[in-house]
Amino acid sequence: MDVERAVINDCEAFFFPARGSTPGQPVGLLLAGLRSSTVLGRFSDWTEAWQAAGYAIASYDFKDDRYTWGADAGVATFSELLEAARQRWAVRRPIVCGSSRGGLTALVWAHRNRGVPAAWFGMNPVMNLGPFYDLEGRATSLNAAYGIENKAELIRDVCPVANPVDLAADLVRLPMRTWQGRDDEVTPPSELAKFDAGVREAGGSHSITYGPGGHATADGPRAQFEASAQIAFAQQAEGGAARALRPG
Repeated sequence: MDVERAVINDCEAFFFPARGSTPGQPVGLLLAGLRSSTVLGRFSDWTEAWQAAGYAIASYDFKDDRYTWGADAGVATFSELLEAARQRWAVRRPIVCGSSRGGLTALVWAHRNRGVPAAWFGMNPVMNLGPFYDLEGRATSLNAAYGIENKAELIRDVCPVANPVDLAADLVRLPMRTWQGRDDEVTPPSELAKFDAGVREAGGSHSITYGPGGHATADGPRAQFEASAQIAFAQQAEGGAARALRPG
């Protein structure tokens, strides 16, 4: 697999060129909150499908909790990935995506950079930090990510700026889609439904594809990494973004 490795914001980053692109011509760009175990390992064919469809991919490994969960260092890393990709290739507006906590980080980045991404999609993303904090082992990770000490600080200081359920109404102009396992107990469909309702009530665009299995990881389930449908969603969103930018 053709891949360039680099260090971005203290994290190991991976840059995959689009296949069949013409030098100097814009290509699609996928900014992915996915670790090397996903893009290089179990789902390498997913990565290759995006490349074959004309997309370059920029992704990174989370050095520690501060670089994901929607925390500032993770959001900054996404921005630096975009700049590094632009230095390598002529790229169109990025599509951003991620799985689980990476999906959360990608969505928070999209919120803080409204007008930059053409679309977002997630695979079993973390959509509601409050209930998620109560899961075994998650409080320690979220405390480390945000520099907080308890759930009260999470609700007061973090959720207004980094919780998808709370940000839903501000994302109305961003095409969004989620691939969700019906049996997921880590990021359950019920929390995703709250985000979906918030987006729709505000007049936004979000759709859900439910599939079999539980939480998406580098080892599965396969259904949440549906490359052909995700590529089609990205291409449709890019077409809509181009039309929205035309004068008249």
